Amino acid sequence: MLDETPPMIKIAQMGKSKNNSKFWLAMKYLNGRSAGLISRTHYLTVAGILLGVTALICVSSVMNGFRDDIRSRIVGTLSEIRISQKGGGALEDHTELLATLKAGKFMASPVIRNELLLKRGTMVVPTVNFGIDPALHSQVSTALKPRGSEDAKQNQGMVAGSILSDDFAQGGIALGAGLAGRLNVALGDEVQLLSPLFDVPTAFGLLPRVRSLRVVAIFSAGMPEYDEAYSYLPLEQARFFSGYGDEVDYVEVKTPSFDRSEHYARRLRSELADYTVEDWSSYDSSLYGAIRFEKYMMFVIMLFMYIIASFNLTGNMLKAIVQKKRELGLLKAIGYRETELRDLFLIQSLLLSSLGIAGGLVLASVLLIVQQKLGLLSMNLGAESMPLPVKIMGQDYLLVVAVSYLITILSVILPVQRLKRINAVELIRQTA
Repeated sequence: MLDETPPMIKIAQMGKSKNNSKFWLAMKYLNGRSAGLISRTHYLTVAGILLGVTALICVSSVMNGFRDDIRSRIVGTLSEIRISQKGGGALEDHTELLATLKAGKFMASPVIRNELLLKRGTMVVPTVNFGIDPALHSQVSTALKPRGSEDAKQNQGMVAGSILSDDFAQGGIALGAGLAGRLNVALGDEVQLLSPLFDVPTAFGLLPRVRSLRVVAIFSAGMPEYDEAYSYLPLEQARFFSGYGDEVDYVEVKTPSFDRSEHYARRLRSELADYTVEDWSSYDSSLYGAIRFEKYMMFVIMLFMYIIASFNLTGNMLKAIVQKKRELGLLKAIGYRETELRDLFLIQSLLLSSLGIAGGLVLASVLLIVQQKLGLLSMNLGAESMPLPVKIMGQDYLLVVAVSYLITILSVILPVQRLKRINAVELIRQTA
């Protein structure tokens, strides 16, 4: 026998099972007379939320990729961690420190840093020169490994020559590719390295320290400013310019795990309290800070796009309340409380948002994976072209989902306030 119970009596009976009735009514209001899950009037709301979530995820992942790429270039040229004497000054007991780090499964290399001048013919250019032990430093810096080797990054490594050759140990110098280009030198060419300080007393007065060296290696650091300024010398040659005996300026460290370098830095700070321990982010703090700030600003800017989409959601809910005013009054009359009517519209908003958020997460993931695998979008860095870097992080997904639902809940506050204006008695009189 067919159930001929009137709809409003059926809803009143369902009111005893509050959750089911609210969800059933919410779905009825969403799909209207449509055969689908939602009516066409809600398509624009879902599309706006979908695009907003997609933009937030994609922008965050691209900024993560930029940060990761810059980090790999800085760390690949310099190191993950730098350990120096607390208070400044030369590091005298570096041999003992190297043994301690080796026992802790770290790779370490002593370094002497000098700011010198390179001269070839009439051309004179400044250089940041590093005195290194080639055998140890080639394990720490990927920029000094053969290009294309397993450890070297695609945009870093030796372009020509090697620092592990006898020629380097016997009076050679390694130049960044940009620096070699400015001096117009190639392998085998001779250059003069001199100190800008006139501190060597002679019969002719004070003169600078000078060495004639042969170019035995040219490397690419993957950072134009490094390629145009950095050069490497054997440790003994660097001591001549610094005036050191057995001292060094600091020790550069490579950790067992590149992704946990900041964790290892904190650990070394506690274990080596007598030294200053810096992680890679302090090497070029202005650049690193700019990247982090840019990510936050881009996230906030894209968030406004989502907020604009939420205005459409607010408008739809207000429209639904106006159109369903008599029905809502009857629901109040048969026993629905105001809080239950509020939940009714909150459920609708959350369902619409969930559709948009889920679609946005899927679309963003597909776009990011395609970019990771195929590198369809690229950018030019001077003479170098590289795919737009992308790094997908789960915490970004969680943040976007949490912020999206928070904005959704805030978007419903204004419409549900209008439910207080619905007077069930007045509406029944008007209907009668």
